[in-house]
Amino acid sequence: MTDNLNIPAEEVEIPFSILDTDLYKLTMQNAVLHHFYDAQVIIKFTNRSPSMLFNRECFDWVKGKVLRLGELQLQPHERNALKASYPWFSDKYLDYLASMRLDPLNQVELSFHPSAESEDGNFGEIGIIIKGPWRDTILYEVPIMSILSEGYFKFVDTDWNYDGQFELAKKKALDLLTPPSGVSPLIFSEFGTRRRRSFRTQDTIIRGLIAGYEEWKNNGGKGGALAGTSNVYLALKYGLKPVGTIAHEWIMAIGAKYGYKGANGRAMDMWEEVYPPGPGGAPLTMLTDTYTAQAFFADFDSDPERALRWSTLRQDSGDPFDFVNSAKEHWKIIEDKAGIVRKDDGETAKGRRVIFSDGLDVEKSIELQKGCDEIGMAASFGIGTFLTNDFKKSSDSSQTSKPLNIVIKLNQIDGKDCVKLSDDKGKYTGNVEEVKRAQEELGLPHEHEEKRRG
Repeated sequence: MTDNLNIPAEEVEIPFSILDTDLYKLTMQNAVLHHFYDAQVIIKFTNRSPSMLFNRECFDWVKGKVLRLGELQLQPHERNALKASYPWFSDKYLDYLASMRLDPLNQVELSFHPSAESEDGNFGEIGIIIKGPWRDTILYEVPIMSILSEGYFKFVDTDWNYDGQFELAKKKALDLLTPPSGVSPLIFSEFGTRRRRSFRTQDTIIRGLIAGYEEWKNNGGKGGALAGTSNVYLALKYGLKPVGTIAHEWIMAIGAKYGYKGANGRAMDMWEEVYPPGPGGAPLTMLTDTYTAQAFFADFDSDPERALRWSTLRQDSGDPFDFVNSAKEHWKIIEDKAGIVRKDDGETAKGRRVIFSDGLDVEKSIELQKGCDEIGMAASFGIGTFLTNDFKKSSDSSQTSKPLNIVIKLNQIDGKDCVKLSDDKGKYTGNVEEVKRAQEELGLPHEHEEKRRG
């Protein structure tokens, strides 16, 4: 690729490309076009770190950047590279992506709310509500979150610098690829677009990870891998594989529209209509905690033939070791139902994999790999904030420059409330009464009520 990919990262001003986003926004947009073309949605922003307030200068900068999202369009060279790298995208979808334009002036409501503790009213919360057709508004989440994060560290927390980021990323890659004796080298991807400190940071991190991976390979390393990055633009720029899975919003919308019982299975069926399984087909990876893993496995076990096609499950909340053991046990149940005869040693889960993506760092990832090795489960790791927002204060390198904890979640579809449960108690999103209704429909206890977080 040429054109905008040749601009040095330190000179890039966001937003600059519609492909500076995570792959799953594009794969889901394609699915939305197929199944929910006329659906209207409301999407809302939540700051989960309320003590980290924005200032008005940051808000004005963010607002200007968000409005510029309306200028983005898929360029011909980007389309060609995307088609070559992700052949599952049809020409019909790429035609739509090339012709569409976001309309932030009419689709995005931005507001500034001064904090009571701010004497001059200069610090406060930013409110963001996104409204419009889901087929287009689905693309706002990733760039707006990355704009918010970059703005915060440009105007609010400025006590940091880029020193050593390349070397730090290289070391992290080498640590993941050369774990302690007895642990398999890890297969990992970079998942940090939404909460990156800046575009320049993410670009630097990708280069550092590649350098570490190449050094490891050149020294004879085998078995592990830098599997790719979720950021489509950077994947195409550096010749990596763009990687991603289904996000919660796909399953949330289906649950709201068609009912919570069986929503996971319905989500998988509808996904397969867009991405048919088979030789050369798109990988089928399912996110498991939208309505808790308990509800997911009930759907998973109900259709062994379908379950065997979805060979990878993503764990994003709860106890990861409990999940891995449950996944192996349920794959055993599925194989029994499907009449698959196992070897004398009872080996199961052959060809199955768990992707971990919940708050990972090097130490936690290696610990999880060790646990998976012990039970014979293949694993891979999607690592986000720990890679793209890991900084120390310039004034005191012993102190962490803390990243924001922000989310943008689907709130309504066609007037129906959307909710997300979780395998972490107290970490659900959505209307409280609708959450209770979902729990009742799924036969789950109301154990989240007293610890609700946005």
